[in-house]
Amino acid sequence: MSHKPLSEQDYQRLSATLARFAGHGCMNLERLDGFFAALLAGPEAVRPAECLPLILGDAFDDESAFPSEKALEQFVALLRGHWQDIAEALKQGEFQPWLDADTAGQTTGNDWAEGFAAGMELLNDDWGLLFDSPDNAPLLEPIMILGFERHPDPEMRPFVDAIDAETRAELLASLSPSVHGIHDFFAAIRRQLEQEEQELDREEPRRPH
Repeated sequence: MSHKPLSEQDYQRLSATLARFAGHGCMNLERLDGFFAALLAGPEAVRPAECLPLILGDAFDDESAFPSEKALEQFVALLRGHWQDIAEALKQGEFQPWLDADTAGQTTGNDWAEGFAAGMELLNDDWGLLFDSPDNAPLLEPIMILGFERHPDPEMRPFVDAIDAETRAELLASLSPSVHGIHDFFAAIRRQLEQEEQELDREEPRRPH
């Protein structure tokens, strides 16, 4: 069955629903996009429904958050649609991060990168394979810079001074190729593991009857 992307109206509905729970620690659409990008490009895909507590924040435990079971199902369907949109974009080599302008009209990328970092935390040990790869670890640099720019601990921030407009533009432009590079890195590892498992299966001696 071919993939049917979410419509602009679908995305408006998804964004509005997420915004409704902003006071509960819910992700906005930009942060959600980064979160899903990490889960899909990373070591192992984690389904959207499994992440509802992280996505909705305190609203997940609020029985009155959705007026009906059907409303919740529609919300989950929108999440799944966005998930599939990202998966298809990665497959086609066309992924672009969803970046919204802030109240000052500036596109900073912080929410997106913080969402990506939150996705990495779910499989933290497996992401170590990328951190330990000299050739591929630099793919994380723009994401980590933007993801830790607003960290409450100043020592965790990548720069003492604010990132200038030119540097930020370069970092934002690097997000798409970085995500594709990360996706290719982990996909290659999975293919290698599958190949090794197949070779072991072929080498396993047959038991006598």
